[in-house]
Amino acid sequence: MSTLTPSPTPFYEQTQMLRRAVLWGLPVVLVLLFLVWPYQQWDHERRESILIGWGRWVSKRADWQFCLLVPWLVGWLVWLRRDELYRLPLKGKWQGLLLLGLGLFFFWVGYKANTGYPGFLAVQFVLAGFIMLVAGAAWMRTLFFAWLFLFFTWPMQPLEDSLASPLRPRTAAMAAAVLNAVGVPAINEGSALQSAPDAEKGLQIGDVFSLDVDAKCSGINSLFALMMISALLGYLALKRPRSRLLLFACAVPLAVAGNVVRLLLLVAGTKQFGADFAVGRHIQDHQEMSPYHTFAGFAVFGIALAGMFALCWLLEGREMKANLKRHGKPLAAGEACAIPEPRRTLARLLAALGLPLLVLGICMGTDISFHVAAPGVKLRSDDSRLPYLPLSMGDYQGREFDMTADEKNLLDEGVRLARNVYASAAGRQLMTTVILSGYEKRSLHRPEVCLPNQGWTVTDRTQIPLQMKDGREITIMMMRIFRDTEPQPGVKNRTRAINFYWYIGSDGTTCADHYEHVFLSYYDAVFRNIQHRWAMASIYVPLPEQRVGQEDPMQELSAAEDAREFLAQLAPTFMLTKEEWLKGAQAAGKAP
Repeated sequence: MSTLTPSPTPFYEQTQMLRRAVLWGLPVVLVLLFLVWPYQQWDHERRESILIGWGRWVSKRADWQFCLLVPWLVGWLVWLRRDELYRLPLKGKWQGLLLLGLGLFFFWVGYKANTGYPGFLAVQFVLAGFIMLVAGAAWMRTLFFAWLFLFFTWPMQPLEDSLASPLRPRTAAMAAAVLNAVGVPAINEGSALQSAPDAEKGLQIGDVFSLDVDAKCSGINSLFALMMISALLGYLALKRPRSRLLLFACAVPLAVAGNVVRLLLLVAGTKQFGADFAVGRHIQDHQEMSPYHTFAGFAVFGIALAGMFALCWLLEGREMKANLKRHGKPLAAGEACAIPEPRRTLARLLAALGLPLLVLGICMGTDISFHVAAPGVKLRSDDSRLPYLPLSMGDYQGREFDMTADEKNLLDEGVRLARNVYASAAGRQLMTTVILSGYEKRSLHRPEVCLPNQGWTVTDRTQIPLQMKDGREITIMMMRIFRDTEPQPGVKNRTRAINFYWYIGSDGTTCADHYEHVFLSYYDAVFRNIQHRWAMASIYVPLPEQRVGQEDPMQELSAAEDAREFLAQLAPTFMLTKEEWLKGAQAAGKAP
């Protein structure tokens, strides 16, 4: 009589082994991609991985150090859902390959272009791809908020121009309105907040206090940290999606309100104890913040957090306690991480592990030789670090001006500029500035951001063609701007101006729009192997001051026409042709 020996279970059907493969295999690939692989030249000396470079970068910048806390908070959010995840089966979807492929494409683009933001997107989409491909849609739904919250890990510097910077002049205007309402005469111009002049007391404008909502210490940069806090608080304390969205949207006005209180505290401190005590001392071109200034900065968080908790109570006050208790609540016992389709799970796991390794192989064969190309503008013969501008052009005679102290504080290290003010015999004046970017990305700032902080209002912006005298035709941006002053009560004067600008790339490439120049930076780095060193030409044309409502439109038309004729002659003197650029780049060894 023979006995039947049961055949061993194939390894791909051993669910315990599959769980271990998922538990160990996916983290190993993530570590290899984002913690080990040398990704970007964060310090322009050697490449470091995405996470190591990110950690070094944010740890040096106080405004973004809150990003270091986010991964720990994400881990805590996942821990709160541990029992729910423990009961969910591993039932992946092949649609996760789309998310994984998109993430790996971003990984390669950032690696090739030598920039970090595509790498940040790669982290997000690779994680989403792993979850969908191996674990399934139920896991993705459970972890969706934690995955979204992970976006706060990455410093969103591009949002500063579009979100935080426009709030600075509005914050100064609100603070001035509050001060005037309580009997403290104040005026604001752009992001500046100053005491009003008083002829009876012999006080000039700004004699009592003079503050500027500076980008580096405005308190508005805390907006991104407050947005993170509002998202987390809404998820924990509120249940209805509408309430959560409302709380998140209120982070912006609450940050502005907190910063208004901060400015009021600085004004009070200046009036009582002096500017050195309240604001800090100026040491050469550097502003050293006083302890009182630092304390006032915490008012932003105090006011905003108090507002957030009050809003939560108004929205779902009676339910908040129950909402908080629902997180981390243990579930009934059940099978742990069941694998109903072991063969398909194994196939998806192998795809999740193999595709990133394939992309790393592609990266190994990618040309990543890093060199910043030669600039597309002429440099001075006596100082090759500075752009060239002629001292005379036709009927116009020019005078050189250096970079101001404020510009030195605002612009990144390595940025250089040439500035000439030209005047014609007929009295027309034009200020021409050529700014050469540094070796860091995003060295050039949009005029639409800087001008409002100086008190200007941008009326409109239009792209116009410019036919240069040497036959080249480019597109430039024309902005109409104005700012109003009130020299005496009831009398408003308006100063108008026209500002032209455009961007000049390293190989004769030009564009009129800031975001187009950002796109070309990435596109040419990836597909043409050119790392542009951009320059920006800016021409400011002032118009005579006039009473509000009595502006002469012909003055503006005449000034615009004179400026275009002047630019048609001036631009070829400092813009290299593609042939000139190639010849100079080859001589310097910087040709692509």
